[in-house]
Amino acid sequence: MISYLVDAVLLIALAFTSMRVTRMHRELARLRSYQGEFSTIVHETAGAFDTVITAAHDSTANLGRLANVLGTKIDQAHEAIAALDARRGLAAAKGCVDADKH
Repeated sequence: MISYLVDAVLLIALAFTSMRVTRMHRELARLRSYQGEFSTIVHETAGAFDTVITAAHDSTANLGRLANVLGTKIDQAHEAIAALDARRGLAAAKGCVDADKH
Protein backbone atom coordinates (compact mmCIF):
# COMPACT_ATOMS: atom_id res chain seq x y z
CA MET A 1 0.00 0.00 0.00
CA ILE A 2 2.78 2.37 0.84
CA SER A 3 4.42 1.52 -2.48
CA TYR A 4 1.29 2.82 -4.29
CA LEU A 5 1.65 6.11 -2.45
CA VAL A 6 5.35 6.34 -3.34
CA ASP A 7 4.54 5.43 -6.94
CA ALA A 8 1.87 8.13 -7.09
CA VAL A 9 4.23 10.78 -5.68
CA LEU A 10 6.95 9.74 -8.14
CA LEU A 11 4.46 9.78 -11.03
CA ILE A 12 3.30 13.28 -10.08
CA ALA A 13 6.93 14.44 -9.79
CA LEU A 14 7.70 12.90 -13.20
CA ALA A 15 4.70 14.63 -14.79
CA PHE A 16 5.66 17.97 -13.24
CA THR A 17 9.27 17.57 -14.38
CA SER A 18 8.15 16.63 -17.90
CA MET A 19 5.94 19.72 -18.13
CA ARG A 20 8.78 21.95 -16.94
CA VAL A 21 11.27 20.38 -19.37
CA THR A 22 8.81 20.78 -22.26
CA ARG A 23 8.24 24.42 -21.33
CA MET A 24 11.98 25.07 -21.03
CA HIS A 25 12.54 23.36 -24.39
CA ARG A 26 10.02 25.71 -26.06
CA GLU A 27 11.66 28.74 -24.43
CA LEU A 28 15.07 27.56 -25.59
CA ALA A 29 13.79 27.13 -29.16
CA ARG A 30 12.31 30.65 -29.03
CA LEU A 31 15.59 32.04 -27.72
CA ARG A 32 17.47 30.33 -30.56
CA SER A 33 15.22 32.01 -33.09
CA TYR A 34 15.80 35.35 -31.34
CA GLN A 35 19.53 34.70 -31.46
CA GLY A 36 19.33 34.32 -35.25
CA GLU A 37 17.41 37.58 -35.55
CA PHE A 38 19.84 39.30 -33.19
CA SER A 39 22.80 38.05 -35.20
CA THR A 40 21.23 39.36 -38.41
CA ILE A 41 20.56 42.73 -36.81
CA VAL A 42 24.14 42.95 -35.50
CA HIS A 43 25.53 42.23 -38.98
CA GLU A 44 23.23 44.84 -40.54
CA THR A 45 24.24 47.37 -37.90
CA ALA A 46 27.93 46.68 -38.54
CA GLY A 47 27.32 47.25 -42.25
CA ALA A 48 25.52 50.51 -41.49
CA PHE A 49 28.43 51.67 -39.31
CA ASP A 50 30.86 50.83 -42.12
CA THR A 51 28.76 52.97 -44.47
CA VAL A 52 28.73 55.84 -41.98
CA ILE A 53 32.51 55.63 -41.52
CA THR A 54 33.06 55.62 -45.29
CA ALA A 55 30.74 58.61 -45.67
CA ALA A 56 32.60 60.46 -42.91
CA HIS A 57 35.94 59.81 -44.59
CA ASP A 58 34.54 60.98 -47.94
CA SER A 59 33.06 64.07 -46.32
CA THR A 60 36.36 64.89 -44.64
CA ALA A 61 38.20 64.54 -47.95
CA ASN A 62 35.61 66.72 -49.70
CA LEU A 63 35.89 69.37 -46.98
CA GLY A 64 39.68 69.37 -47.36
CA ARG A 65 39.38 69.94 -51.11
CA LEU A 66 36.78 72.65 -50.53
CA ALA A 67 39.06 74.39 -48.02
CA ASN A 68 41.90 74.36 -50.59
CA VAL A 69 39.65 75.79 -53.32
CA LEU A 70 38.29 78.46 -50.98
CA GLY A 71 41.83 79.35 -49.89
CA THR A 72 42.84 79.81 -53.53
CA LYS A 73 39.76 81.95 -54.22
CA ILE A 74 40.49 84.09 -51.15
CA ASP A 75 44.06 84.61 -52.34
CA GLN A 76 42.76 85.62 -55.78
CA ALA A 77 40.31 88.03 -54.14
CA HIS A 78 43.16 89.59 -52.12
CA GLU A 79 45.17 90.03 -55.32
CA ALA A 80 42.18 91.63 -57.08
CA ILE A 81 41.63 93.99 -54.13
CA ALA A 82 45.31 94.94 -54.15
CA ALA A 83 45.16 95.60 -57.89
CA LEU A 84 42.04 97.76 -57.45
CA ASP A 85 43.67 99.66 -54.59
CA ALA A 86 46.75 100.22 -56.75
CA ARG A 87 44.60 101.54 -59.62
CA ARG A 88 42.66 103.76 -57.23
CA GLY A 89 45.92 105.12 -55.88
CA LEU A 90 47.16 105.89 -59.40
CA ALA A 91 43.83 107.46 -60.34
CA ALA A 92 43.85 109.59 -57.19
CA ALA A 93 47.43 110.67 -57.83
CA LYS A 94 46.59 111.49 -61.45
CA GLY A 95 43.52 113.45 -60.29
CA CYS A 96 45.70 115.52 -57.96
CA VAL A 97 48.09 116.28 -60.82
CA ASP A 98 45.20 117.33 -63.10
CA ALA A 99 43.75 119.53 -60.33
CA ASP A 100 47.10 121.32 -59.98
CA LYS A 101 47.08 122.19 -63.70
CA HIS A 102 43.81 124.14 -63.45
